[in-house]
Amino acid sequence: MPLIQKIQRITLTDQIVNQLQGLIESKHFPVGEKLPSESELCKQFGASRSTIREALRVLAATGLIETKSGVGAFVCAPPEISFSNIQQWFTDKHIELDELIELRTAIETLATRLTISKASDETIDLIVRIHEEFLEACNKEHNKIHLSTLDDSFHSAIVEATGNRLLIKIGKLISDQMLDFRLRSFSITENIIHAKIAHQKIVQALLSRDEQLGMITMAEHLESTKEDMEQVINSSK
Repeated sequence: MPLIQKIQRITLTDQIVNQLQGLIESKHFPVGEKLPSESELCKQFGASRSTIREALRVLAATGLIETKSGVGAFVCAPPEISFSNIQQWFTDKHIELDELIELRTAIETLATRLTISKASDETIDLIVRIHEEFLEACNKEHNKIHLSTLDDSFHSAIVEATGNRLLIKIGKLISDQMLDFRLRSFSITENIIHAKIAHQKIVQALLSRDEQLGMITMAEHLESTKEDMEQVINSSK
């Protein structure tokens, strides 16, 4: 059994996903092998069951593992994701994704304004640190799984910083629906660059405590996300 390190950094799910992904890709967990049980992973990582389940859900969405109800999670052969496959997926999901982005624009622009007006300096600093991790991942590795979980952590942290329980609940529902989109979107280099620039503008608005700028930069980011999707769909095959 390979040694699993306890998690100490701020994005727990992201760190667990990265460790498990590394263990799978290095063949410590070969194709066909069953992963340790949820309770065993909780002990190994020093994390809650909900965090472990979220990490396994991310890995299942990437195709690296398959979860079988009542049996456990098994390692799968890494899937081949071509531009053509991504394009077809975006085309098939176009209407659904449009609706999600519309909802995100309403929810996250509001969340950005509330966070700027209500959140403590310590909470803003947490969001900045997640952004810094995202920048590091963009500049260093272009690992779509890592980028997807950090992107989710960044947006989720802004929503959670509002302290509005209903807004947080809605944000979580949206986040769950966005996982497959993020994984495919961050398979494309241009989309990574666009997200990096947009996040930096949002962070600047948070640090300056400029509510109007925060709403504008978040809305522009999500509009750019929609345009990135449409660019993929309309690209010549």
